[in-house]
Amino acid sequence: MVDNLEMKMTELLCSKICHDLISPIGAINNGLEFLQDDSSGMLDEATRLIGGSAQQAADKLAYFRMALGAGGMADQVEFGAIKELLETHALTKNMVIEWLGLVLADSSKIAKINGKLLLNLGLVAADCLPRGGKVMLHLENNADNPDFTITLSGEKCTLREDVKSGLDSQISAESLTIRNIIAFNCVNLAIYSQKTLYLLEESPPQIVFKVS
Repeated sequence: MVDNLEMKMTELLCSKICHDLISPIGAINNGLEFLQDDSSGMLDEATRLIGGSAQQAADKLAYFRMALGAGGMADQVEFGAIKELLETHALTKNMVIEWLGLVLADSSKIAKINGKLLLNLGLVAADCLPRGGKVMLHLENNADNPDFTITLSGEKCTLREDVKSGLDSQISAESLTIRNIIAFNCVNLAIYSQKTLYLLEESPPQIVFKVS
């Protein structure tokens, strides 16, 4: 039987996906309306709007498929696939990712659960850096199952309380919201991979997380 916490997590994660897809899908719909109006004189602009918004929606779906979905049946994923998703996401949020520590080839395999955790932390990073900034990802120890430290820095870098509350592994279902569900998902992914997610530093303009 599914308990209240699992049901609430499912509802909120679905809401998160829908929330993030509303904007590009709405823009596609607007572009189609322009195309249907022959008198608008905005054919080129409408075509660009549809193309750009469709690509944005596709990128978001690819990210969510791996971060929140099954992401395929294998227990491992190529590091390059995770890296590409993170860097594409970072560009849309004016974030720059710097990779430190272990040097992994794109074809290297890592545990899928760790890839999912990195992607979820990428979503948390975007929440903490509303005006963009730097994300330093330091990988260490076992190449197949690395520990990692994530350092965020930038203007307005802050961990809002409504996001921070999700870092509590004992949070109740009633306290989960669309704002803290990704942070809580990070905690659970870390536990599932037999690791712990730590908030090492919270001194804006810098925030440091560690998974080990």
